[in-house]
Amino acid sequence: MTDDNFSGSYASPPCFLHELDPSQGGLPAEPDAQQVRDVARWRKAERVRLLDARAALPVAVREAAATAIAAYLDQLIGDVGGKVVSAYWPIKSELDLRSWLTALTARGAVAALPLVVEKAAPLRFRAWAPGVQMERGFWNIPVPAEGDWLTPDILISPVVGHDAACYRLGYGGGYFDRTLAAIGPMARAYGIGLATCRIATIFPQPHDIPMRAIVTEDGVAYPEAR
Repeated sequence: MTDDNFSGSYASPPCFLHELDPSQGGLPAEPDAQQVRDVARWRKAERVRLLDARAALPVAVREAAATAIAAYLDQLIGDVGGKVVSAYWPIKSELDLRSWLTALTARGAVAALPLVVEKAAPLRFRAWAPGVQMERGFWNIPVPAEGDWLTPDILISPVVGHDAACYRLGYGGGYFDRTLAAIGPMARAYGIGLATCRIATIFPQPHDIPMRAIVTEDGVAYPEAR
């Protein structure tokens, strides 16, 4: 990723955000209730902006980005033989990596999709392949209807936004962070998104867990030192 995709400013900046910028001392280890509310409000507005921008892109642009990202992922994760690789069922104009996930099974991987089985709890995972019986899950997203629970070795997560430290801005439910905390650091977690969705910072909170890397159509971005 190049500096051309990094504006260095906030797209929808409430006046208080400069006081929370990690480059100016960062958030305290235990942010107070007002700071938590301020960051949540800012994230909500930024999420809407980024989702609207992504949805406005032509389908062909998103498809080209997904193709490029799949190639970078192959280089990044290497040998997948015997590994469980989880991705996602695309919603809200997310980049569609289902063909790539299917292709991994030919290389000896077990492809998996996440399920919400309990609110405010970590995700669970079941094997997936074309033709597997599906049902409507949380948020009406298709999920495997049956199968053993799996623990991914590699997790691919869509991002709404991402920053230089590889923190992801998601949909606000906290499911992916809870999942990473439960699985532990041995799982390799990578965020998937558009290069244009990079922002200065998501103002990470104590519960936020950075990705090992963010993969966009421009390449692989690793966490930059703060």
